[in-house]
Amino acid sequence: MVTPIRKLFNQNFSREYMQVALLKNIVSSIAGQQATGIVDLLHDKKNVNEFLIAKKLKLTINQTRNILYKLADEGIVSFIRKKDKKKGGWYTYFWTLNVGKGLIKFREHLAKKLESLTEKLNLKKTERFYYCPSCNSESNEEVALLYQYTCPECGEVLQLKEKGKEIEQLEKEIAKINEILASLEQEIGIVTRKEQVVKVRKIKAEAKKKSKERAAKKRARELEFKKLKAKKNRKKNKNRKNRNKKKRKKRLSKFGRNLRKLFR
Repeated sequence: MVTPIRKLFNQNFSREYMQVALLKNIVSSIAGQQATGIVDLLHDKKNVNEFLIAKKLKLTINQTRNILYKLADEGIVSFIRKKDKKKGGWYTYFWTLNVGKGLIKFREHLAKKLESLTEKLNLKKTERFYYCPSCNSESNEEVALLYQYTCPECGEVLQLKEKGKEIEQLEKEIAKINEILASLEQEIGIVTRKEQVVKVRKIKAEAKKKSKERAAKKRARELEFKKLKAKKNRKKNKNRKNRNKKKRKKRLSKFGRNLRKLFR
């Protein structure tokens, strides 16, 4: 019996597997087959050291960087850099996979392919095509008429091409791409929502941090104001004491003079 938790796990695992497969496909089309391992290394991770990536892929650091730069140009990966004091102050790059942008890029690629196949299917359905049995070349009606239905290469008479199987194959390819696009749209929606949640959390965390910083600055200003006020009060009290001391001294001096006058 499949429990609800197990079912949810299977769905999440299947979704993640499909996501990785889609990302590998687009990475391969941009940077070659050897770059697909980057998806496994960066998926669900952040800020992975480029030297670790090179080591895992068994490539030189320059080969690894060339692959990563190609992917970065397409927005598939992003990086931060940190100065490594142990290596003479050289910068080391840390890379993160942008799943959402990768899937969107793949969707654009499939959309272009779908458009091309649809145009080709419409041509096959609306026009007649001829082929040369010897050269296996294909011509549309206009070109065939131009050469009086003979092959311009070998002179063989052109034959009308049967389009049924080709149309059927094109329709299958189009249906498959539409199916992938539907799954891709769903996956992009999930990833976009996740990224939005992370973005909102980040904004809230930054707002909270700024609020704490403002509160700390306010407390520091209040403390500084209290210190200044206390210092001012101490100075004021000291001046008051000095004035009172002078007054007492003056009174005592006057009293002493009066006594001396009395006993003369």
